[in-house]
Amino acid sequence: MRQLELVIVQLDEVRRLIKVGRVPQLRLAHILLDSAVELIMHRMVEEYLQWEDRDFDQLENLYRMRKWRKNGTQMQRRFANRLTEAELEGEIARLEPLVTSKATRRDIKGKFPCKVEFLVEKGALPQALVPVLRKLHAYRNETYHRDHHRTGILLPAVLIYFDIVCTVLDLYHPGTMIRADEVGPELARLRPDWRAESPFEIPHIAATKLREEVGLDLSALQDALADHLSLRLEELLSGLEYIDQNNPRRNAGEAIRLMQVGNDDVDAIFNPDVLLSRRLPITVQDIRDWAERAEALREVADRDALFAEFAALEDLFEPLERRVNEAVWQIDERANMRD
Repeated sequence: MRQLELVIVQLDEVRRLIKVGRVPQLRLAHILLDSAVELIMHRMVEEYLQWEDRDFDQLENLYRMRKWRKNGTQMQRRFANRLTEAELEGEIARLEPLVTSKATRRDIKGKFPCKVEFLVEKGALPQALVPVLRKLHAYRNETYHRDHHRTGILLPAVLIYFDIVCTVLDLYHPGTMIRADEVGPELARLRPDWRAESPFEIPHIAATKLREEVGLDLSALQDALADHLSLRLEELLSGLEYIDQNNPRRNAGEAIRLMQVGNDDVDAIFNPDVLLSRRLPITVQDIRDWAERAEALREVADRDALFAEFAALEDLFEPLERRVNEAVWQIDERANMRD
């Protein structure tokens, strides 16, 4: 119960921060949500791995025996030779599909995306959550590690993350739980008669109540995500036009090519014919097509599909967007220096 309360307190604090609604509070809410979902997933993963412990330990012993047969001491070789090579390899082949390897365990424990994929593989989480959790975790890393805050999308991101964490909490079925003599006000508020409940129902009760209190207006989310992408794509096209207008060579449509060649591709940068010959991935028509897909988000009625499509579109144009924004800034800086 105490372990569950750690998560509930975080989610209850997020609920309060959402009500405040300012960027500093929403940033903190996003970080707390990411921490909460990783904590829940960590516990889910640990339960799966504990179920494998007996087979895992046996397999590790067999690996040691395999090694001892070739490079062990005399006593180690004598012990390892108690099984024939065929018996040893047969038992290893039987156990390997039943357990998670050491390398995979290391990745699961240390990497957020690996936890998600492992739990999806085990059927503990739906596949639809993979791209959503990956993107929201990437946002958290930006704001936590690199001081980059997506203020234009912060509130929708926090609201959808809150709803998703409630989904994960609802899917969490703890294998064991020790009932506490008392709990804090956050958990007691969600279920005043919590002592009468089975402790294993508490994750479901808490997730349901928190989701009801915060709510997720899908229609508002559709509009917010569509508006956000549409504005950025419009600004991307405007930035490319601005770069073309300030290009001394005055070759229309050249900017989108310049923004995609490498900084070391000197021939393409200084020779328009070479630049024209380069096969580059993004065209102006692609940007217009993405703008149409952004508008179509208003009709996507599934939460996870909506944000997954949003994330996919953002990933498509962000690298180009960064280069265009930098080029526009450099043009403006040069103009300011002349003034």
